[in-house]
Amino acid sequence: MSSSLRWIVAASVLLAFWGVVMCQSKYSWMWYDQYDEVDQHFSTVNGQNCHAKSKEELVLRPDAVSQLPVYNQLLNRIWYKNRTALIHLHNMALNRAFFYSYILQKMNDSASFYIQPNWLYMYMSSVADINANPYTLNGSAIYFDKDCHYPNWYETVPFNNTLPLFGPKAWRWDDWQDQDNYLREPTRRTAAVADLGAGRSMNYTHPMFKMNPWYGKWLPDLDGGLDSLTKFTYYVGIKYSNETGKFTKDEFEAYPFFGPSSPSAIETDERMLPVVWTQPYFDCGRFNKWVVSAVSPVVDYMPRYSNWTHLRRQRIVGVIVMDTEFKQTDFNACDVGMGNPGPSYLSHIHRCRTTTNCKHRMGMGFRRGGYNCPCKTGTKYPWNVEPPWKGEIIEQATDTEYFNSFTCEVSDLDQLEGVSIVGGTNDVSSGGLQLETQEVSSLVGKDVLARHIRSTNESTLSFQPGDGAKKNVYGDAIWSLQHGHVIKSKNDAGEEEESIMPVRPLVRVPYGMHHAVESVHDKRPITKAQINEALRRRHQEAQSARRDNVHGNPARPDKESKPKPGPEPRGQSYSRRKRASVFDEQAFNRMMRIFRQKDTVNKGNCHTLASHNLMLPGDVAYGVHTQFEVEARTALRLSHFLNNFLQNTDPAENFGNLRGGGRLHQEHVFGEVIANVMGNFKIYSAGVFFDRYMFENQDGTKREFFGPWAYRKDGGYYAIDTAGLNTRYVDEEWFQAMKGRWATNFFGLETYKMRSYIRSNPQGTSSIRHEHFPLIYKAPEYSAGYWTRPRFKCDGMVDAWVVTYVTPFFGLDKLKLKLEFKGVVTVDVPLNLLEINPCPQGFGVANAFKNTARCDYFSTTCSVIAGYPFQRGSYKCACRQGFEYPHYDGREWFQGSLLESEYEKKIRGLYSRYDQLYCRVAGASQLSSPGVLLLTALLLSWVVGQRQL
Repeated sequence: MSSSLRWIVAASVLLAFWGVVMCQSKYSWMWYDQYDEVDQHFSTVNGQNCHAKSKEELVLRPDAVSQLPVYNQLLNRIWYKNRTALIHLHNMALNRAFFYSYILQKMNDSASFYIQPNWLYMYMSSVADINANPYTLNGSAIYFDKDCHYPNWYETVPFNNTLPLFGPKAWRWDDWQDQDNYLREPTRRTAAVADLGAGRSMNYTHPMFKMNPWYGKWLPDLDGGLDSLTKFTYYVGIKYSNETGKFTKDEFEAYPFFGPSSPSAIETDERMLPVVWTQPYFDCGRFNKWVVSAVSPVVDYMPRYSNWTHLRRQRIVGVIVMDTEFKQTDFNACDVGMGNPGPSYLSHIHRCRTTTNCKHRMGMGFRRGGYNCPCKTGTKYPWNVEPPWKGEIIEQATDTEYFNSFTCEVSDLDQLEGVSIVGGTNDVSSGGLQLETQEVSSLVGKDVLARHIRSTNESTLSFQPGDGAKKNVYGDAIWSLQHGHVIKSKNDAGEEEESIMPVRPLVRVPYGMHHAVESVHDKRPITKAQINEALRRRHQEAQSARRDNVHGNPARPDKESKPKPGPEPRGQSYSRRKRASVFDEQAFNRMMRIFRQKDTVNKGNCHTLASHNLMLPGDVAYGVHTQFEVEARTALRLSHFLNNFLQNTDPAENFGNLRGGGRLHQEHVFGEVIANVMGNFKIYSAGVFFDRYMFENQDGTKREFFGPWAYRKDGGYYAIDTAGLNTRYVDEEWFQAMKGRWATNFFGLETYKMRSYIRSNPQGTSSIRHEHFPLIYKAPEYSAGYWTRPRFKCDGMVDAWVVTYVTPFFGLDKLKLKLEFKGVVTVDVPLNLLEINPCPQGFGVANAFKNTARCDYFSTTCSVIAGYPFQRGSYKCACRQGFEYPHYDGREWFQGSLLESEYEKKIRGLYSRYDQLYCRVAGASQLSSPGVLLLTALLLSWVVGQRQL
């Protein structure tokens, strides 16, 4: 090879190397992180190749999902909206575990063998879980352990014999290719259900089975050493009724049963919890997506039918498994901390700049950009940016855009929100920095030029650190120096100095103050004459301001002379910033009347009050349809099951050697409503109410009324047949409303399908289609239900303010040809857990609390703070675009509770910061560059010169 050729090759190699190094993508700033690792794992597994993957490749790390709900923390911890679906998944698993534990033990005798829930009941129950929760649940199953299920539905299986395995599982079926789906769009109204104990290689108890991370949580339960810890004895009091208006017994019949454990509030051992979680895994061959499962145990006496009862023990015979799609579950990309407790593998992958914080954004699922980047305290947004910086925009930025934007500017003037004042007759604290104990320069910093102490009448008492000598500071009031309040601080040299702040006088009273107020500053009452004098002075000041058009601060009195009481000189007025607001005083007064009415009713006096005093306006329950949607869907799930069962079962119908569904038994319905109450802390009561002569007994006779209703009271659970009460539930307003809407008009009901697969023989050799494939039923959606107005349930049982969700269910008529209204399902949720929305809303919004927030809407916007149910002040006021938060207190917004309390102080004549709780106009962080100014001046000079020519 010639030397020239070698030089050409060497130059080409160097040029290629330089191109690799220098010519990078415009998105090269995006580093490889944990999200990319998980996403890359997703791309390697799908429904076509999952069978060839190892078990380790079909699971993710356990900490890929964080902040999983824990049973004994559901009541003492604030759970945000991004965990609502997981909490519902948790509660539904517990609901089904309570039901099957109750019904299997309640009917654990040979006389009840053939009326126990059979295969069709379990199939339809699992399908109802899926169809009633289209965006939350994607799988529902009950898996029985080996030789733990006694089939009452197989003609060829003798009594007291078990099946090797039985595991009915339902999952959401993607019906976009179904022949009756003309639009070719998924409807989320079709579920497939199959017995996973049937078929080749379907032994889900084997350690090599790929989709059973839930099995080892509870099964097999062969050792009774932990029975007292992993099982708990529950007692349910039941009242039955065989005739209208009368119970079979006047007292409750206590029925005990073993169910999932009930741990203490401090228990942390996963084995003692009633619901545990699996790591994310790929549901291969069924849903074919990554799922997360909630698992809860089903308890029964084993062996079931034996004359040697002393050999029986309560045993976990199966597990309930509820699945949700992993990609629909939010993850918090911010750093691990108080608001994002670990362990969390997907934390700390946000791309917020150093001048901003990171705040999670809900509802994004497994996607990048599920966060916002608000400015840190002491910084502000650029004037042309609508806050906050959004993560989804940052994730799409190029390297040039990222490194030259998405940052906050330093704010030159920060204020401390309050100081503590010592000395005199009392200590006055405005809730801010303790200046007498903390060093000002270390906490405030060099950029802080002043602090401000707010008083009731909009005065501003400013004090500059490092001024050296003692000095008096004045506001717009008449001050008295007789007490000598002292503010201690340190100057720039580190020397301690004191500043004397006078005491607010007795006479100066804000407008609108109540007469019965005492002055906490000098502990002397304010007389009516003093109030009249203050009002007269304010009137004179207003007239003087209008006449002379003078707006300024009053002249401060001489340092050596004490101010004299009396009228102030004409021409001196006090400037006041008017709060721009849409605050509705009438709405606020109405809100206070609602609170008073609610607080005055209790279980001790409700019997003496008129019926209208036990009801609140319907707009008080604004937001209940979203905040309690998952509780309402618990009732909707039971409605779906009843619709499917009553429309597709015939007591005399069998399918080969499979018995049909039979009839509903009263214990089935009692078990369902009891499970609805026991499985969710927010459900106070639940019921199923059949219309007249719509419920059939096992012998085919019909009852006039049948209405099982369960409730919780004083930590116990009770259930009654409301047919035994003296009043008729069919006369209630909520029942009449539902019957009037659905008795003859079924428009609005949706069509749901169940694609069922059954085992071919008792041994489970294979899985085949059911004879009726698919089964179709009509049922309502969530929006077809009805929320009642808030009412105090004064019945000696619930005795609380509740809101009730009512949804109908339907069956076929006697000829099996037409739909027929059968009754309603209800749940009661507590009004005390409803979060109110006081922010501005339109005229047509039925919200009793709208427009009652005291934000300054010229400079701030209002939004609700989660976790403060039915309380005033549960909102925040964040700065608008072009404004900045003025205080150096670690926040970026004003809390509504602070505004409410400061306003109360103001009207009571106490020191208040209310009129200073607003955002100021954002100013420039620094002067423009001298070069830019010079270029601008030269340009202007040239333009002027050209015009003169």
